Amino acid sequence: MVEGLIFILGLIGLWLGTKWVVKSAIGIANRFNLSHAFVGLAILSIGTDLPEVFVSVNAALLQLKGIESSGIITGNAIGSSISQISIILGLSGLLLNFTTTKKELIRNSIALISAMLLLFAIGFDGEISKTDGFLLLVTYLIYYIVLLKTDSKEAGKNVIIQHYKPIMLAVFLVFGFALLIVSSHFVVSNALHFAEKWGITQSFVGIVIIGLGTSLPELSVSVGAALRKSPGMSLGNIIGSTIFDILVPIGLASSITNISMESNLIKFDLPVLFIITSLVLIFLATKRGISRIEATILIILYMIYVLAKLSLFEGKF
Repeated sequence: MVEGLIFILGLIGLWLGTKWVVKSAIGIANRFNLSHAFVGLAILSIGTDLPEVFVSVNAALLQLKGIESSGIITGNAIGSSISQISIILGLSGLLLNFTTTKKELIRNSIALISAMLLLFAIGFDGEISKTDGFLLLVTYLIYYIVLLKTDSKEAGKNVIIQHYKPIMLAVFLVFGFALLIVSSHFVVSNALHFAEKWGITQSFVGIVIIGLGTSLPELSVSVGAALRKSPGMSLGNIIGSTIFDILVPIGLASSITNISMESNLIKFDLPVLFIITSLVLIFLATKRGISRIEATILIILYMIYVLAKLSLFEGKF
């Protein structure tokens, strides 16, 4: 009971910490007259993924101390990706129809599929080394540079900029990062406890519980953008965050220490991510895009996926 409450408070802390950091980063960018496109691409897309980063780094540090936590790292990253590309995109799609340009579709398709294939390739042998981690980070850096150079100058036009005094921006930034650090510790330590207590794998806890929980910022930004009739920001946040989660959290964690990749992630979860992502790209390739019907399909697929995980790999049914 107590552990569950602390875990929930940790997830709430990750959400609040992310909100404060993003708010302060946008304010700082505005004061330095940085473009709205830069704010949208460089701050919002990465800022909403801070929970996954802090959870993965915290788990990697525990691994250095001899506490096995690889499943939390890989499960959280893959779980967040699946959550974002299915249920979060689905919930956003219930509010607003999503379409994209041919240029953006080709770029995003190449980036998403390449990221998944790379993770599959380096994790196929069951271990992700420091060299592999470096490769993941370099791949994301290349994607990020290409994104900044090719994206439209209007990409960030719907970002709402609020003016705060410099002292308040500093307070938001410091307290936001502090809350992220503390909250990630609570989430990881209690997740390990749940895995042991409930007799389920670390990767399941990482994928379903932490993965969905750390996707709250993406849910908040994407649904908020959809409500403001800004499909570009909502879809861009989800796709950008999915690519980030596949490459960066695992890349950072494995740069700290070698981590293992459970076979069920290679045999089941990554293929599921690939199938759902391909389906999303097919939806976007049509004139209809992602409307309520397609959005409902994505939500149902996520539910089927979770039930399949419980039945096939956790023996709960």
